[in-house]
Amino acid sequence: MDQNTTTQTPQGKGMGVAGFVISLIAVLFWFIIAGICTLAAVVGGGMGLAMFWLILSLLGAGLSVMGMMKLGKTGGKKGLAITGMILGIVAVILSCMTIMSVSKVKAEVGDKGKELFESLADTAKLRETMNNAMESVVDSLKAH
Repeated sequence: MDQNTTTQTPQGKGMGVAGFVISLIAVLFWFIIAGICTLAAVVGGGMGLAMFWLILSLLGAGLSVMGMMKLGKTGGKKGLAITGMILGIVAVILSCMTIMSVSKVKAEVGDKGKELFESLADTAKLRETMNNAMESVVDSLKAH
């Protein structure tokens, strides 16, 4: 007996897995990225990395949603796609909070942080500041 059975393979699994991986990376490394972005804002840098992280988070969430939709139509398992979508949404929220925080830090600190960083980079000023601090500590110890 010849049977012509056609089994439809679920489509969208690759998109769901890719969205999950990208969203997981976006959430896991968010702490490091937020610190780097804040430090960059203090020293007068831009917000390019924070914007890139937001786009990466949106990409992870979007791929997960598209994979979940395709898997729903073809009858595949949607577990990783759903997890990727949830992680992607969390990463988008965290990235938006980072952008708002970094822009607030940048507005409050302004050029003061850049000037401080440049003065610390100048070794002569740094040496003089350290000597003055040491002299004041020694003087206060002698007084007691």
